[in-house]
Amino acid sequence: MGRTTSPDSARRSSLLLWTVAFCVWVLFIWGHSLVPGPQSTLESDAAVSYLDTLFVALGISDTQLMTLVVRKGAHVLEYAVLGFLTRGTLVARREERGRAVMPVGLLAALVPVVDECIQLVVPGRSGMVQDVLIDLAGMCLGVLVGMGVSRLRRR
Repeated sequence: MGRTTSPDSARRSSLLLWTVAFCVWVLFIWGHSLVPGPQSTLESDAAVSYLDTLFVALGISDTQLMTLVVRKGAHVLEYAVLGFLTRGTLVARREERGRAVMPVGLLAALVPVVDECIQLVVPGRSGMVQDVLIDLAGMCLGVLVGMGVSRLRRR
């Protein structure tokens, strides 16, 4: 005989899944901030090399500009994922606990600040306010994508 899942159990499982995914992604972001500058540069250079054909097709041939796009694009992408996970966690928390979600949202908004502070103590890295702003923009993008996915699922 198959087991049925109660709505309460499903909500708890959903909250746990979203929370774990959120925490793992934050640790991924912070862990990557611990990568020393020279190694980070090698990663960026490899991405530029991989995307070189695309850049040239778009009319971008300046290597410094390519590197800037790759590095800042990485910020937007990793924080868009965090924004998506943050939204999922907030929704699951509200559905499970019926509580205000502000503490989770505030915690998520502090992630890029901590991220840039970590980089202040890593050799060859620097923490930058502009990166915090780029990260927050990426988070907003991820939240918007999450909202769009939810709308599509409801249809």
